[in-house]
Amino acid sequence: MVLIDKSGDWRANAQAKPSVAVLDAPGGGYVERPDLEDRVLAPLAETRLEIVAPVERDRLLGLEADYIILWHRVSLDAEFFERNKTCRAVVCASVGYDHVDLAAAAANGVPVYHIPHYGTDEVADHTLALALALVRELPGLQRHTRDGGWDWRAIGNAKRLRGKVWGVIGFGRIGMAVGQRARAFGMEVGFYDPYNHPGIEKAFGFERHLSLAGLLGAADIVSVHVPLNAETANLLGATELRLLKPGAVLVNTARGGVIDLAALQGALAEGRPARLGLDVIAGEPDVPVWLRGDPRVLLTPHAAFYSVESLIELRSRAAEAVLQLITSQPVSSAFLAR
Repeated sequence: MVLIDKSGDWRANAQAKPSVAVLDAPGGGYVERPDLEDRVLAPLAETRLEIVAPVERDRLLGLEADYIILWHRVSLDAEFFERNKTCRAVVCASVGYDHVDLAAAAANGVPVYHIPHYGTDEVADHTLALALALVRELPGLQRHTRDGGWDWRAIGNAKRLRGKVWGVIGFGRIGMAVGQRARAFGMEVGFYDPYNHPGIEKAFGFERHLSLAGLLGAADIVSVHVPLNAETANLLGATELRLLKPGAVLVNTARGGVIDLAALQGALAEGRPARLGLDVIAGEPDVPVWLRGDPRVLLTPHAAFYSVESLIELRSRAAEAVLQLITSQPVSSAFLAR
């Protein structure tokens, strides 16, 4: 598909500065005011914050801005790109970009960028935190102690980490960081990633699995680090979840849609996984009651990306990418979504 060039040159119309819309949804937004973005982009652009609720579809479709910094709770579909005649580029303030119709954007001459390199440490740390809390039975121990107990046997059948196998699904930046952290705990590390370079397992000293089934059957802890797309949607369904070892821990800090929720409910009833850590859930922020009420499940509200430093880095990189686009510089602060 040919990408139509709508970039233009802002200098051609010196009387009007390019407009930049920071686009988010209400309730738990990421940007209270676009002060950081404005510091990066002033005086070359006019920056504003647009909070658009899912029900405000007409307002979204009528949004006018030369550039959009898009947070993940707002989706831009084919109709948006077909009707919008002002948008020159979209910069997703996120690792993922499944909330944007890339084919429609390309057909209408709008390049889409994302920022996959801002929060690697935070997501990797959060993944380890969920797994360690589950392995060491911390949620149950806290409930026991808060309820007045003081019996170490409340920890149940906690197992030693050293010598166990950590399985990584998706061996990109975050998957690599998780594997290195797991190895620091004395664990063996394996990964499944059919797209990563042959031989990369030698550089890390990890075991490469040539099939997802092989990884799932070998690992004591499994963590998910893949983007959400047509290939990875419901990647872990009923068949895959039944391949988990008895007692296995499953952690997802990637995208909720990678795990089939209906299949997960049945798999949990069968004890595979035995314990589950989720920072992302299909349909979030709506969380099924059966997930909220299961003591084997540890939930966090899509917070793995966050630290004070990572949010500043993410917002800065998104604004810098827009600045590079406005001034016709090579875009080094973000990557083209493909």
